[in-house]
Amino acid sequence: MADDERDHPLLRGLLIAFLAFVTLGAGAAGLCGAVFTLTTLFQKNDGYNIVIYVIAVPSLLIGGVIAWQCGRALWRRLRPPRD
Repeated sequence: MADDERDHPLLRGLLIAFLAFVTLGAGAAGLCGAVFTLTTLFQKNDGYNIVIYVIAVPSLLIGGVIAWQCGRALWRRLRPPRD
């Protein structure tokens, strides 16, 4: 993929824009999961807490991991090449 990026700067720009979009979207999903998890921790125990955990904890974990991986890939793409 590195050869394609050197030949086509438009491809590099589109890839960077896509990675930025996915990083922000996955980060928002992870943040939403974190907020719902933390607010549920401090509420009284009723029958709906487990339902919120079933939705919020995977959102927190999956969103966080995807945001981390896309952020790392974006960081590597934005660094100057080592030629």
